[in-house]
Amino acid sequence: MAVDIKFDANQQYQRDAIDSVVELFAGQESMQQGVAVPGFGDEGTLESFQELVFGNSLALAPETVRTNLRRIQDRTIELEDGSVVPSVAEPLRRALESGEMPLEFSVEMETGTGKTYVYLRTIAELHRQYGFNKFVIVVPSVAIREGVLSSLKLLREHIRDIYDGLQYDYYVYESNALTRVRQFATASHLQIMVINIAAMTGDANNRVIHRPTDAMNGYAPIEFLRACRPVVIMDEPQSLDGPTQKPAIDELQPLFRVAYSATPPTEKSGLPKAHLVYRLTPVDAYAARLVKRIGVLSITKDADLNEAYVEISKINATPTGVTATAIIHKATRQGTKPTRVTLRKDDDLFELSGRRDLYQGWAVEDIHAEAGVVEFGNGRKVAAGSSTSEADEQQLRLMLRQAIESHFEKELQLLLQKRRGQISARIKPLTLFFIEKVDHYAPEDAKLRVWFEEEYARLLGDGRFRALTMPAVEDVHDGYFAVTARGVAKEARPDSKDAADAFERIMQKKEELLGFDEPLRFIFSHSALAEGWDNPNVFTICNLQDGKSTMRKRQQVGRGLRLPVMENGERCHVEEVNLLTVIAKESFSTFASALQKEIEEETGVAFTGRVVNLREKKKLRLKEEVLGSPLFAQLWERISPRTSYKLHFSSDDVVGDAVKRINALPDLEPVKFRVSKDVVEMGAAGLTGSDLRDRGAMKLESERKMPDVVGELCRRLPLSRATIVRILRECDRLDQVTRNPAVFIDEVAESINQALYNQLTDGIVYEPAGESWSVDLFRERHQDETVAPRVVPVEKSVTDHVVCDSDVEERFAQFLDKRVDVPLFVKLPEWFKIPTPLGNYNPDWAFVREETVGQFLYLVRETKGGPDIEKLRFEAEGWKIKFGEAHFNALKVDYFFGHDPEVLVELSPDYPAS
Repeated sequence: MAVDIKFDANQQYQRDAIDSVVELFAGQESMQQGVAVPGFGDEGTLESFQELVFGNSLALAPETVRTNLRRIQDRTIELEDGSVVPSVAEPLRRALESGEMPLEFSVEMETGTGKTYVYLRTIAELHRQYGFNKFVIVVPSVAIREGVLSSLKLLREHIRDIYDGLQYDYYVYESNALTRVRQFATASHLQIMVINIAAMTGDANNRVIHRPTDAMNGYAPIEFLRACRPVVIMDEPQSLDGPTQKPAIDELQPLFRVAYSATPPTEKSGLPKAHLVYRLTPVDAYAARLVKRIGVLSITKDADLNEAYVEISKINATPTGVTATAIIHKATRQGTKPTRVTLRKDDDLFELSGRRDLYQGWAVEDIHAEAGVVEFGNGRKVAAGSSTSEADEQQLRLMLRQAIESHFEKELQLLLQKRRGQISARIKPLTLFFIEKVDHYAPEDAKLRVWFEEEYARLLGDGRFRALTMPAVEDVHDGYFAVTARGVAKEARPDSKDAADAFERIMQKKEELLGFDEPLRFIFSHSALAEGWDNPNVFTICNLQDGKSTMRKRQQVGRGLRLPVMENGERCHVEEVNLLTVIAKESFSTFASALQKEIEEETGVAFTGRVVNLREKKKLRLKEEVLGSPLFAQLWERISPRTSYKLHFSSDDVVGDAVKRINALPDLEPVKFRVSKDVVEMGAAGLTGSDLRDRGAMKLESERKMPDVVGELCRRLPLSRATIVRILRECDRLDQVTRNPAVFIDEVAESINQALYNQLTDGIVYEPAGESWSVDLFRERHQDETVAPRVVPVEKSVTDHVVCDSDVEERFAQFLDKRVDVPLFVKLPEWFKIPTPLGNYNPDWAFVREETVGQFLYLVRETKGGPDIEKLRFEAEGWKIKFGEAHFNALKVDYFFGHDPEVLVELSPDYPAS
């Protein structure tokens, strides 16, 4: 049975990304059902069509968009070191030129953090707030297209629940189904079309999208699309940036474009090609634990100087001839060493190697540039990207063995963690293999298939894994490749229909793969899964490609970065679980430096120290002598009681606080509107939509349609309609709603939210629940080892090392361990949770400080990068800290947060004297 993935609508970083696009158009009044675009025929019709095209319209003046853009980019975030910086740094900002059309914006999000989810939610939000109803998602490949279609299907119910029953139609553009284009253009409700860029490029005379057809009443599909002035979403814009691709997208005459990518395209200067409005870098995602950590298990081989080693790196075809770049083992005065040489026809490796006898007969017979093969006089042929080493196959088999063993270890770890209660439901892990050629796996006697079944059978009999119930070998693995008409696996170009069919098969099984009813756990793929597909439960990735793989490291690990999904459909946030293992053919340092270099080249952000070496696991010894000590017992007795909470606040207090905040807001500036008439021109050139650059503009100073302010606030806030009406009546700024309704609603909603949360923190009452966290959980849920990058050796804690999440935590652990007046401290485990109205909260530290001889203070602290709670990157963090303070006040335990160890070690200045 497939697992129904539960989507979290309240992840702050995703909300920030959505709002960063939506708020660009603050001041735009809602179009309701969109703009009807008539032709020159009878009133309300298109000439010869007898129907309306419903499209989008933007009435904001460029200076208003410019002001909104600057406001969004100026939002501040707090870094790990406590510094506060703009969310988009000045060097990454483009100037918004006067008359710039179409507007293009960019959202940068690390792979695995929900980029597709964010832009589909953004589409729904833009439709709800402004009435935009026509969206075209442009993708660079079939693989990504199928992934988007899968998300549109999966998220339909989720979006309907969030947006009061909102429905949308979605289509894929296909040249043999042009009626979908008509449906897209003429429907008055939310429409989403997904189109592969290949359908829009190439010879214009051969592209169906540009060809007039009877099915479209003599007009071309592109003419219907451009008449709608669609909002264009570009998925992976760095692959849509070619000389033919951007002009093709421009032909859609988009209202504006928004590009979503982990690696957005940049100018040579490093400046983004679009206006960057939101940025979540790999370091941000890693630090916030929004993706899995990355561990590397290296399988390297020593050079065997006892064989005639020939590795063909590449073949070079030039007008002057064909050569091959090769590596051989050459005798030198310093010994025999791997040496790079250039080979030409008739070259003798015996001579080039320093006359080593092993190379007798290794003369270059021919270099076949088209086939990519070098042929030698002894009959041997070596393909570009491969070598003669017999150790290569041994290495591939060892990599495959280690991948299967890593999978078994993960299965066992997850089983034990479920039994111990560390995870709330089972998790089924998956392993992904990338292979060089289909025939290395597909035939029944293929080497990878045979090796896999032998190694899997061997591990089934391994006593270490006797607690596992694993599927039969014939059910546990499968390949996803293009197939012939007879069902035989074959090679296929990534953008071919055959590859699309292969991709569709595994996309259809994406949710099934998460369930235990589906025995498949090991997936072999050639090219179909190199992009566009990922699965949250991929925990092991192994690249078995024989030659020098062209797959970039970041692309490779991207298939398994998402946080895993448990059997109950919920994401798992347990750090010990969330580790992606990469089986690498090179050393850890080589792999890590290559990945770090790619990330730094693509994002400009250093990723040093974030990838861990799985061969360097650190042991974590549980210190029973500390756990059983009287001092720990005294600390635990004070901080371990569990609580429940009740909320006590009056609507009068919320109203009063909200009114005070609203009245303190600065006056709003009126919005300047551009008004244009979108007309479909009918003539010899075909059907074309209006272009705002070519139309006159005027300021709209008089009446306009007002949005339902109360209804909009009711949708955004958990308050009754009567309370919201009362706030609006009692505030002194209601007259300003006519100046800029959208911004007024945003500011009022934010003020009421702040007032509500303030009243919650003031009115929340925690009471002991009559039970406590058991000290035995330290033993039952202890992890014997870790691959976390920040592990601090300590003397005064319950373990001999403390795992830290940041530089701030690392410094605090070292500080406490050195303090002579701190005999004991604990990094509170992730299972130590405090209930709050915003979800559970896990505080950082508990410690004992000796104030005078024999007199101890028992303290709990939260460490953050700075002292200002209002500047925490994610708003919910600050509120949880305030709720945590109320919890510990109920237990009469001193608690507060900060970043300076010298301050944190002292009593809180506002802690009530006991």
